[in-house]
Parts: sequence; C-alpha cells; structure tokens
Amino acid sequence: MTQREGRIGRYVRMVAQPGQGDALAEQLLHVADGLRDVPGCELYIINREPDEADTVWVTEVWTSQEASDAALSQDLGDAGIGRVLSLLAGPPDLIDLAPVGGPGLR
Repeated sequence: MTQREGRIGRYVRMVAQPGQGDALAEQLLHVADGLRDVPGCELYIINREPDEADTVWVTEVWTSQEASDAALSQDLGDAGIGRVLSLLAGPPDLIDLAPVGGPGLR
C-alpha cells in the first residue's frame, strides 16, 4: 500500500487556556467552515479529547504540501485564525502524516 502521490496529512493538537476548550473548538469550527471550498483541502475535522476539556485536535488532509501552504498563507482573518491563536495556552503540536486512503478520502 502506498501514499497517494503528493497527499499530506496532519494531526494538530491545541491546548486552550484554562476553561477555554469550548471556545477554541467553536472557533476552529468557524475556521473549518472557511476552508470548505479551498482548493486542495480534502479533510479538516475538529475533534475534542474526552478526558481533557481544554484540548482540541484538528485532523487535516491536503492534496499536496503546496495546497496546504497556499491555503494557510492566505489572509485567514475572516476565518478567525487570530481568535484561535488568542485562545491557545501555548504553541500547537503538529504530527505530519502520509495518508494512504480509506472511507472519507477522495
């Protein structure tokens, strides 16, 4: 089994300031809505960690590194990325992946 040519994935773990996990998740859902029609974005899912109220994970899949870079270099002010950053207790943790396939992926 091999990775689809060029496709990239990422898990992003974000920890909100104490008591701000709900606000962070809501703001990330707003960002996700802004990425719905962005070329190259195949998956952008917001996840909550059941036992850690202030931890939110984002699962991303992009058609290529270039598509991810282009989307994230756009002016995301309307998507609310500045608000996301203001809710964080520290920098996000990133885990880069090489998606292979499965239900939900194009």
